[in-house]
Amino acid sequence: MSDINVVLAERGAFGAVRLCGCKSIHLSVGPITLNMDPEAFAQTAILVKQAMESLAVIVASGEMDQEQASVQNRPGFMPN
Repeated sequence: MSDINVVLAERGAFGAVRLCGCKSIHLSVGPITLNMDPEAFAQTAILVKQAMESLAVIVASGEMDQEQASVQNRPGFMPN
């Protein structure tokens, strides 16, 4: 096993992505860490990118605002 231990990205207390000597990518978000090979990590990154693009379309269309308003108008809705 190699002595590689590289932080590829970090977002303060939110999470980090690390490459270790076992040739795995460790994706940590809060208390959860996913360990995956580089190809699985690349596929995960593509998946998240596609989800962000879809979310951007939904947000831009105002659909999330409409859904939030719909939820808030339901009987028994209690805001945080």
